[in-house]
Amino acid sequence: MAAVTKRPGLGTKLYRNVLLGLLRRLGVSVIMSGPFILAGVYGVQDPEFPGWASAVVLLVGIVLGTVGFYMSITGIVPAPHLVSGEQILVTRHPTMKPAFARMMMSIPFFLVAAYLFELTEVPYVFPFVFFLMGLYLFFKGTMRYLRNLHITYTVTDRRVVHLYRFLWLHTKEIPAARIISISEARNFFEIITGRGSVVVSSGIGERQTIRMDDISDPGPIAESIRGFFS
Repeated sequence: MAAVTKRPGLGTKLYRNVLLGLLRRLGVSVIMSGPFILAGVYGVQDPEFPGWASAVVLLVGIVLGTVGFYMSITGIVPAPHLVSGEQILVTRHPTMKPAFARMMMSIPFFLVAAYLFELTEVPYVFPFVFFLMGLYLFFKGTMRYLRNLHITYTVTDRRVVHLYRFLWLHTKEIPAARIISISEARNFFEIITGRGSVVVSSGIGERQTIRMDDISDPGPIAESIRGFFS
């Protein structure tokens, strides 16, 4: 008798996807905070390393690790509640490419700071300035990454929904019947990286506009919204 392979059910697939997503986010958080924690511990054990600098670096690592862990755990945004007969057409999250790009841009500044501190005898103020510049870029990328974890854009056959959840759940939606304009925006770098923004408006003012920023391949989203007028 031939063996029958039992395929995993929908619940199992969803659980695996959620678990893998959680592990991936936690891994990124470890990568973001780990170097600062290791550098801070190294500085504490090195008598030549300024104590205040060790404390600052270690504190940065602990804060990044704590915030990253919390936001990774809570970074699953629920789907909007659907009314009877409503169907989801497209669901997207902001791409992480801009966030990761900012983090990568900070690495040269950290390397220069480490070189000036370890291999030269210049005053500590010079490596500290480069460290602060790198830290600024790194935090810009980190905050963007953590923010994007909690944003979901959804287009149904009846409305466009923007969901954001961190300490609270914020929902903005525009019914299909009220949409008066749809536009796509891409700069040069967004074109070559295959991302862009879609802006949906039902009037004048922030509450009347939903801007879907940093989404990969925004064309299908714009087309699905234009389908409301066909």
